[in-house]
Amino acid sequence: MKWLLRRCRRCGRYTLRRDKCPVCGGELYVPHPPRFSPEDRYVAYRYQAKKKAGIIR
Repeated sequence: MKWLLRRCRRCGRYTLRRDKCPVCGGELYVPHPPRFSPEDRYVAYRYQAKKKAGIIR
């Protein structure tokens, strides 16, 4: 599934454009979180990265 809605990092407005914000010209990103899967193959890597960054103990 493709996400159509984008959000501007600079002004926080939502748009359907893909290249830049029509209001301020800022960078756009997809504001939706990735899908959750109980069969996640990369959970160990994320756990190690968070532990290394000090987010979890």
